[in-house]
Amino acid sequence: MIKKILLSMSIFVLFSINMLGSNVHAEIPEPKGDIYVQDTANVLSTEESNEIADLGRHLEDRTKAQIAVLTVPSLNGKDIETYANEAFRKYKLGNKELNNGVLILVATKDRAIRVEVGYGLEGALPDGKVGRILNQYAIPYLKENKINAAVVNTYKKLLNEVANEYHLDDLTHAEPYKESKSVLSYWKVILISIGIIILIIIDMKFFGGTLTYLLINILSSILRNGGGGSGGNRGGGGGSSGGGGASRNW
Repeated sequence: MIKKILLSMSIFVLFSINMLGSNVHAEIPEPKGDIYVQDTANVLSTEESNEIADLGRHLEDRTKAQIAVLTVPSLNGKDIETYANEAFRKYKLGNKELNNGVLILVATKDRAIRVEVGYGLEGALPDGKVGRILNQYAIPYLKENKINAAVVNTYKKLLNEVANEYHLDDLTHAEPYKESKSVLSYWKVILISIGIIILIIIDMKFFGGTLTYLLINILSSILRNGGGGSGGNRGGGGGSSGGGGASRNW
């Protein structure tokens, strides 16, 4: 009876250890903020992270494609191909119908980098081309321990390759979120201003300024809240990957 109890306890302990090891082994960081930059290894500066996020938004707005960066200290014993594929699927990069996502994964302690490509971009980014991009834009920097430069340069190169697939110009020189003001937009501002002035005059004369004070309160509230924001953080679009891409060690 005692032997059976000890045997059962031993099996339970081994099973628990195995399950705990599996959970650690398979852990993928939860996404935070915009999906384009998940720098859990802290290799990027704030300026570099913001630049990548701006470029990522710019590309997605025009093509529905998503290129994301994930840096981790360690792969926890898992090979980088499996880890990248699982992270890609967890983050659901790219559009659900187009599957046009790309993931750049860097594991600093394992000294490994991989580019995982979604189904829809495997024609634009075949394995051989991705390998050459890593050789030219990532590995030279990584060997000098300039991980941030490797990530930024690789991101920009991949972004331009995807942009070319959608017949867009070089997006690394674009300025996201800065709309060009046309002559028509200036006329709109002038007409709206004239309209507001007329309404204020009428309000002061016939209603004692009630509408004017209401308008001032509304504008003050908007300014205090920063204009309403940009709609929150962006997540994955529902895309998937079949394991295309390339990996390198340094």
